Amino acid sequence: MLVIYIGTYNTNEILSGPEKVSKRIFEEYSKTDRTLFVHYFQDGRKFGYFRKLFGYEKTADVNGREVLRLGLFRMLYNIFRQKPDVIHILCYNRFVLFLYLLKIFSRVKIFYTLNGIIRHENKYFNKEPLFNVIKNRITENVIVYFSDRIFYLSEFSKNILYLYYSPDNTKISKAINGLDDCFLEKENNGHSLREFNSVVFIGNTDKKEKGFDFLYSAIKNCNIKIKLYVIDSADRINSVKENVNVEVKFVDKLSPVNMIEFLKNKRIIVTPSEYDTFSISTLEAISCGLYPVLTEQTGISEIIGKYTNISVVNYGDSTKFADVLSSLISSETSYDVNTDLKEFSWSKVLQNYYLSYYQKN
Repeated sequence: MLVIYIGTYNTNEILSGPEKVSKRIFEEYSKTDRTLFVHYFQDGRKFGYFRKLFGYEKTADVNGREVLRLGLFRMLYNIFRQKPDVIHILCYNRFVLFLYLLKIFSRVKIFYTLNGIIRHENKYFNKEPLFNVIKNRITENVIVYFSDRIFYLSEFSKNILYLYYSPDNTKISKAINGLDDCFLEKENNGHSLREFNSVVFIGNTDKKEKGFDFLYSAIKNCNIKIKLYVIDSADRINSVKENVNVEVKFVDKLSPVNMIEFLKNKRIIVTPSEYDTFSISTLEAISCGLYPVLTEQTGISEIIGKYTNISVVNYGDSTKFADVLSSLISSETSYDVNTDLKEFSWSKVLQNYYLSYYQKN
């Protein structure tokens, strides 16, 4: 069976969530069967029209399987010539709309992993030009109604999907995202010498849905000193006003190994999001022994709650959020993950997809 993956590919190890999912799923599958990873000349400021239509570039070679960056026409031609059994779209991009034309000329199945609901994001969070909003709506409609299978990452994301669309229930399946092997090693979450008042936030502080403003409004009213570490671009430090109760330290994004080194003496991971379908970075921090304080509007809260203790607060309830943090910091109790989280290995994640690839319907 030939599976062609479509997504966003980064050759280094400082990865966004969609980049990590794309890279890890492809790496795992490349160990087992024929495959190819295809991505696009996405950045219009960097690439001209010729490359976006006809460009060809070999980006990497993983276990003898190629990663290609292709222009749109070259992409359609190469994929059609390869005659794949499955095209698995691992993250949203508007160019994937044209891949559905291949279903007219072949029996290829197209699968889609639902990392977010773009129509919802355009409505509440992203300030997009009207033309882009229309293009996003058309693309997402095609994806939802013409994909052979859609994988959702949490009940939270599934519920939002059904607010906007009515997909065939038989085509909807549950999937999860995973942890790199280094986060699954037990010695990484057993540290006892932690900064008792340290709180970690991972994400873009400018994105409303990530909830940084909500978090900051909550913790600045805590009657306790808090050291807040923000893993984001360090140049954002000037956007945070000083507060007597909060010391803010910005840290640039980290590779997995460096992330473990950074987290090993921290105590609390916060995910104060208004909308987050599945946060890999939160799962990584939990695996390193940080106590999670999450909002109900996060897919990770419902998933990780089955495996370990967490504190869940409704988004917008700054008083409750502050009380939970104050209580945790005042108690100075230690926290260790009470499961080995092997269920979240990328090999386990792939097994779920693998079974779907071979289903006849």
